[in-house]
Amino acid sequence: MKFAHLWLLWLIPPALAGLWLALAWGRRRRRKLSDKFTGDPAHCWSAPGFSETRRRLGTLLLLVAVGSMLLALARPLRYAKANEEELQGIPYIVALDASRSMLATDVKPTRYGAASNALDRWLTDSTADRVGITTFAGEAFLNAPITFDTEALRTVLRFIEPEEIYEGGSSLALAIERVGKYFVSNNLPQRVLIIISDGEEVEGDAIEEARKWHREARMAVSTVGVGTSIGAKVPVHRRGGAWSVARNAFGQEVTTRLDEGNLKRIANAGGGRYFLLGANGEGLDQLRQDFLRPLAEAAAKDNLNNYRELYHIPLVLCLCCVLFRLWLRPESYQSRVATAQRPLIR
Repeated sequence: MKFAHLWLLWLIPPALAGLWLALAWGRRRRRKLSDKFTGDPAHCWSAPGFSETRRRLGTLLLLVAVGSMLLALARPLRYAKANEEELQGIPYIVALDASRSMLATDVKPTRYGAASNALDRWLTDSTADRVGITTFAGEAFLNAPITFDTEALRTVLRFIEPEEIYEGGSSLALAIERVGKYFVSNNLPQRVLIIISDGEEVEGDAIEEARKWHREARMAVSTVGVGTSIGAKVPVHRRGGAWSVARNAFGQEVTTRLDEGNLKRIANAGGGRYFLLGANGEGLDQLRQDFLRPLAEAAAKDNLNNYRELYHIPLVLCLCCVLFRLWLRPESYQSRVATAQRPLIR
């Protein structure tokens, strides 16, 4: 139960109190005027046929009528959305790490291959959602804006390869900033970013960037980790089709590992949650159940289109009270009990 105009509820107590005081003042004023002509109000001839019980009941009916009218104007609403429809139309963007470290083979076939395959399967079950895709390495690219066409997203996903990203490195902060600006420029009410990455960050401060966009733009950032803590060597595609291992400035082979700590801190700063992708992509299913579903339910309950109007109930009560009070007029009914006559003054 919620109200479209909640502020009207705050008017009910002062309105009823003011009405009761006005009725009490009017009743006292009428009594004083009546006493000037009838004498002592304690005698039965001062108000012949008047019923105090009927008067009090009439006052109560008037108060209930006014309160019911204000309640009807506040538009009481009852949530009536079907459960299976609550997740429809939830907009979110998946940011997929396409840096060279995602070519590591500690997850088969590669980190990127496992992530893209799991995301492809996940999109087949997301036909009711609005999804966009962003890839990032040293730069962030919006590959597909938010859309219902998940088949088009799956097609885009098949043509993305990490070795085709010319700008090396891995900047989670740039991905967060790119998606945040997209949400703000398109004025989307729900803003959710899902980062699929190994968590390694070469440049930028993703934690601070996630905190900034969550605080200023209400964008929730969740992360999905790909890889293992043991790690693997970073392969490099050389000219001529040959592959070798990446080396640092000292000639040592570079090993990449899943940085769960960084991904968890990013999710905490961005108001989201962290999930491990898993061997079969079960982390994405858990993300849908534990993170997206509560957001979808909250968004559906904030949408007044998902509510049924209940204003007719207090409105009918108001009309019934008014009609009953018009019929119940204490001044127009003479008491069946014999009323003594006022003695004549001789």
